Amino acid sequence: MVVDGTYAKMWISKGILYFVYKEIYEINRIMAKQIVSQRLQLQNENSYPIFCDLRAVKNAQKQARDYLAIEGAYMTTALALLVEDEHSMVITQLYIKTSNPTYPTRVFTNKEKALLFLQDYKE
Repeated sequence: MVVDGTYAKMWISKGILYFVYKEIYEINRIMAKQIVSQRLQLQNENSYPIFCDLRAVKNAQKQARDYLAIEGAYMTTALALLVEDEHSMVITQLYIKTSNPTYPTRVFTNKEKALLFLQDYKE
């Protein structure tokens, strides 16, 4: 099953939840709530490692980032974030360090390496 929402396309394949953001200039808290709600419906009370492709997102408001990191963490066993370049990687790593997620989280610029990281967290 594929969920093609307003802000992201998501599906589950081989024990990993794939989450690909559509082109968005800036995510706000309202958008973040809708995104998390759609993801949780797709997961149907099952936890998954999540591959999240952020390359089409330019920015996220602090309230949205905080919501995604806290409330948005529900039913997440691990998170691999795919970003466009080294600059985005540094900014995202800094945010991860300050938000201190309760599940393993890493940032990548290479999709294959991101998916390899998630293999250990599949159930």
